[in-house]
Amino acid sequence: MYQNGVPQAPVKERNTIGIIALVCAILGVIFSCIPGFLILGWILLPISFILGLVGLFPKDKKKGTAIAAVITSIVGAVVAAVAFMFVIDSAFNDAFNEETTVSNNGGANAVGDGDSAEGNSEDSADGAADGATRENPLPIGATVSTDEWDVTVNSVDLNATDAVTAENPVNDAPADGQTYVMANVTAKYKGDDPQGSMPTIGFAFVTPEGNTINSYDSIVIAPDYFDQSTTLYKDAEETGNFAFLVDEATAADSVLAVSPDMFAQNRFVAVK
Repeated sequence: MYQNGVPQAPVKERNTIGIIALVCAILGVIFSCIPGFLILGWILLPISFILGLVGLFPKDKKKGTAIAAVITSIVGAVVAAVAFMFVIDSAFNDAFNEETTVSNNGGANAVGDGDSAEGNSEDSADGAADGATRENPLPIGATVSTDEWDVTVNSVDLNATDAVTAENPVNDAPADGQTYVMANVTAKYKGDDPQGSMPTIGFAFVTPEGNTINSYDSIVIAPDYFDQSTTLYKDAEETGNFAFLVDEATAADSVLAVSPDMFAQNRFVAVK
């Protein structure tokens, strides 16, 4: 092409494919960050990448939008991966970290002799322990609940060595400085599954140092042990004992970690 006898570079035409690719890339990034629209974003991003590459080939077309589409789609893929991990993490927490509630958190030991039930209710309303942390445990007698289960810690025996060792010959006597602690628990099934459900509650002893001790850490059969293999139907209950082999010196300063079912949050209950 000539202008006033001087050769001019040909004017490149608008790159329609590049523009479409860039629009797809931008929409892909946006949708990949919105829960519920992630799949649409994953579809648009590879489309924009391919269209961007195609838009680079025509010699008489502008390349800017095509280059921008390729770069945006690559960056968008990284953003989509991060957003996906965030959504998965949130879904995992929702599914496997079920929220728990507390009732009777005034506890059987929270009210002195002569206190009325009304006074106990006031104590619960005015900042009674919620058991969310080890530093603020629930009292013995509190009930920890999910939609399907109520779990109540009925009592804790901090010196249950004689009762445990006498229960079964396989129960070894504790070593020097150790003792058996036994907690009595009731689990009530509130669900409506016609096939029933087993009480897969989480129940552990947590030391002041933050170490977790499970009842199965030592080979011991507790008297009237809590049977987690039994099937309960709506409104049925199972009551029994868990036994823990612990250090005698810190037993009274420890707490119990209680989870009403396998995927519920822990609540902490005092041992005395």
